[in-house]
Amino acid sequence: MPRVLRVIHVGAGGRGAWPLDVVARMDGYVSAALVDVNPSYLEAARQKTGLPASVCFSDVQDAVGSVEADLAIICTPTVTHVPYARIAFGAGVHVLTEKGMTLDWELARAAVDEAEQARLCFCVSQNYRYFQVERTMREAFGTEQYGEPSFLDLIHHRYRPEPRTLDYKNAMIWDMSCHHFDNFVYWFGPAQRVTARTFGAPWSRYTPHDANVSAVIEFANGVVATYCLTHVAQNDFHRTFIHTTTGTLRCHDIAGIEFRPTHSRDAQAVPLLSVPQSEQSVLEDVYRYILEGVEPGISGRNNLQTLALCEATGRASDERRTVEIGELFD
Repeated sequence: MPRVLRVIHVGAGGRGAWPLDVVARMDGYVSAALVDVNPSYLEAARQKTGLPASVCFSDVQDAVGSVEADLAIICTPTVTHVPYARIAFGAGVHVLTEKGMTLDWELARAAVDEAEQARLCFCVSQNYRYFQVERTMREAFGTEQYGEPSFLDLIHHRYRPEPRTLDYKNAMIWDMSCHHFDNFVYWFGPAQRVTARTFGAPWSRYTPHDANVSAVIEFANGVVATYCLTHVAQNDFHRTFIHTTTGTLRCHDIAGIEFRPTHSRDAQAVPLLSVPQSEQSVLEDVYRYILEGVEPGISGRNNLQTLALCEATGRASDERRTVEIGELFD
């Protein structure tokens, strides 16, 4: 029989719903406890899981101190991820947090160090890299037909007029660009340098903070990305256009992926991989990491490459200069 990992769910509402559902249908996991400061969320999760009230808590420390568990899945506001993870580390419990790991670069580095010192697995649920299109794109790169990637543009205009919880500096970078940047790292490997600017719009309700960002990102393998994300666009639009040694790959503003050979108007559909639900793939990788020592791309250590892009993009705009990624790790 495969070993079953016992899970403490920290955060049962909002994004906390997906771990409850996915854990319930995976053989390698079982829900062991629930934590939420909202009594209604806690009760709804208790009814969904069938867990007794004795393993339902409003405090993370009480949960890890009362229940035998292997993994804490943390789906709470981002600023609480590392504080809650540290409580789990102190109890010898592995951790998976929702994205992003944190909003603070130095805190992220410290958390990864603490997990490694405790010999615990620490992961971040950057689930976009597990989407069908993103996984197919990575498989396409480097093949004879689709060629090696050289340069690209990713444009994502979002109609998000109300800031809601995104009321802090560079929120669009830490909340949404982290998904795009994680895909970039998944596709191309570590970034090398970033030049960027953040900006607003006359109608923006995000003031005094900017809601938009534009950047040029150079990767260590030579790929160059032109990137633009806006949260106060007047209409939604999302496109990724990648130039390779044999043609162009296009996705996000069409269904699936299309490929056009060099100097051709004929678009060919790229066959999409058959993949599980992204969150299931996240938990499959976490399972292998904990029990087999196979470190995934979403490990805390690897996620630092994604967060470094977030930090460097903000610094590049603030300081009006090109930021070398290497300086963040000095």
